Amino acid sequence: MGLMIVVGFIVVAAEIARRMSSASTTASPAASGASFARSIPLPSGAQVVSVETAADRIAVHVRSAEGRSTLYILDPRNGALLGTVDFPPGAVR
Repeated sequence: MGLMIVVGFIVVAAEIARRMSSASTTASPAASGASFARSIPLPSGAQVVSVETAADRIAVHVRSAEGRSTLYILDPRNGALLGTVDFPPGAVR
């Protein structure tokens, strides 16, 4: 009976480890050969200032013609716009 408990524990631990490792190694579209195309409308006259990656997100800093800065947060796996953060000019911190 003790042997069955030990074997069962090892099987459960191995399955948990397998699932954790496969969840974190999902391939991006570029790695798997898949691709995507997305259009994200920007305000007229806006320019992309910088693009940075952070963990599993892409952050695109955009500055409008009026000087307003916006951060666009994208999912690199499918190009989906996850959200935006506005930084109005002259805001007091």
